[in-house]
Amino acid sequence: MFRAAAIALVCAAAAAAAAFSAEPPLHDPMRPFQAAARDGGPGALPAPRFRLTAVLVSPSRRVAIINGKPYQQGQKVGGAEITYIDAQSVGLRDGGDEWVVHLGKTHASAAIVTGDSRQ
Repeated sequence: MFRAAAIALVCAAAAAAAAFSAEPPLHDPMRPFQAAARDGGPGALPAPRFRLTAVLVSPSRRVAIINGKPYQQGQKVGGAEITYIDAQSVGLRDGGDEWVVHLGKTHASAAIVTGDSRQ
């Protein structure tokens, strides 16, 4: 009798553990947003060439945090020159290609633009 109760208890615990592990993990609201897995698995996105995480604008200067480092207009990041910095985006030029990288966007690469896309 005791043995049957112990087996039933172990089976119930195993079933509860399996049901608990099937639940999706909780999201920490303080962690930065991650659009997709970057581990190379199916559906993974390539790492973005430029990631704009912050823009600091003051009357005397403008600084953009790109790929984790501070840059000002005219400097180069990843081979591309920063053509402008505004409150929500940064313009980059590499040869004949121009990009606008928007704050907080997580794209593999920013859209190529022709002419001046600022308004």
